[in-house]
Amino acid sequence: MNVEPNETWLRSYLYVRIAMVGLLIALGVAVGFQTWHQGGELLSSVSAYYYTPAQGIFVGSLVGLGASMIALRGTTDAEDVLLNIGGMFAAVVAVVPTARSDDYIDAVRECREGGGRLPNGMTCPDVRALADATRDNVQNNMVALLVLGALGIAVTVVLAIADRRALWGPIAVACAVYAAALATFLLSLDWFIDHAHFGAAIGLLVCIILVALVNRRRHNATPQAQARPDRYGLVAWALIGVALIGIPLWAFGVISLFWLEIAVALLFAVFWTVQTVEQRPGSPTAVAPSATTARS
Repeated sequence: MNVEPNETWLRSYLYVRIAMVGLLIALGVAVGFQTWHQGGELLSSVSAYYYTPAQGIFVGSLVGLGASMIALRGTTDAEDVLLNIGGMFAAVVAVVPTARSDDYIDAVRECREGGGRLPNGMTCPDVRALADATRDNVQNNMVALLVLGALGIAVTVVLAIADRRALWGPIAVACAVYAAALATFLLSLDWFIDHAHFGAAIGLLVCIILVALVNRRRHNATPQAQARPDRYGLVAWALIGVALIGIPLWAFGVISLFWLEIAVALLFAVFWTVQTVEQRPGSPTAVAPSATTARS
């Protein structure tokens, strides 16, 4: 049976959205299996699973998620920009790992300073090998991302000029994020490795919260708002609550970063599922992205 071109595009849009939830599920399964495999012991963060056999799924899921966020058009211009910036952050979170634990950080410092007494039976050759491998991975993968990012921005500028659309504000934001990543990467690779993961993770969290708030505003402006629960508002406030309560609890050592990351990932999956159902082909509440947004 032949499918009309417009229906093909709509189905592709839907399938990519579903695939994004699938990527989060794959990440959760990989982390869960690795936790079970190591006797049920949770690592300090989801990001720390980068150093385990779950690394392939961890990196692949987040890179795929980031690419999908950039490729998909948002239901509004504001959402589109936030998804693009969030996708850039997700890719950095994927390829720049957080430190494994405080013991690992202390061991790296001791080995750099001459090799003192290392915790948990670590040896400087092992610690140096892991640190060097991480440095090489970050350097290689970030060069690839930076080259791709430059090409992506250049293509966006060409398309904006060809379409005669006023995209210069969003393009400027993307350029600012790109320039910050490029400058810190070139100025000090060690500083970049130590700080880029957390900076990108915070940026991704902010983008996710703002995307939920933008959708809450869009939903409340529709005729159906009075007859339907404010699901976007619930997700947005839940995300804000997780940030306001979870971050201080983590900072004071009450909870591990693992649970904070899991809560954000689950809430994002809930939000994305709600919006995917709303935007499914044939839904009376669907918004045609091509008609309402400009590529940023």
